[in-house]
Amino acid sequence: MEKVDLSNIGIIKSQASPELMKIVGDEVAKIQADFSKAVPKNDTLAGNIIHEYQLFDSVNALEAKTREMAIMHTEVYGQGIDVDFVSSVTSMDKSKKPDLRLKNAWVNFQQKGEFNPVHNHTGMYSFVLWYKIPYYENIEASASPGRLSKNNLAGKFGFQYTNILGQITGAEIPADKKWEGQILLFPSQLHHQVYPFYSSNNYRISISGNLFLDTV
Repeated sequence: MEKVDLSNIGIIKSQASPELMKIVGDEVAKIQADFSKAVPKNDTLAGNIIHEYQLFDSVNALEAKTREMAIMHTEVYGQGIDVDFVSSVTSMDKSKKPDLRLKNAWVNFQQKGEFNPVHNHTGMYSFVLWYKIPYYENIEASASPGRLSKNNLAGKFGFQYTNILGQITGAEIPADKKWEGQILLFPSQLHHQVYPFYSSNNYRISISGNLFLDTV
């Protein structure tokens, strides 16, 4: 007998360089120093989070890193991407060379009890960079109201998708302090969510953005 796996679209994981973390950190610190001077992003986002703000200074550095990841994703999973959908959404001019551009990026300062419901994004690829996570998985699991549940999801990041039988399934990422500096890149249509945390009064700071197919 032989095991045969059916193909699916996956995600790309990478570590942010110290240089990128410094660039992002400088802008995060500037925004956190005075939220009133930052540009709110709440009205365009699904997050049930008070402090969400547009990024400007770190966009170029984030674009360079996530474009590299997107190129790898396209090489590995390109046959699984809905090219017709991407073309219709972006109105790509096939006479020009396509390229990927980071057209928006933002920072989330998530507090205890806040959350991001199930949602997806616009564009071709999206990413999340965990800048600061104020808890470890085992401590968070103990503080969670779901600590006696068979499926304790406090503090986790999750993807939702259909399996080969058409059933909705998911994959949870145990993103705790050990995940600081990690980046996940995924197709923008992939539904995902961020569960609330309970064990810390500090901010859980993450960076997100969308890469769009452009023509140059």
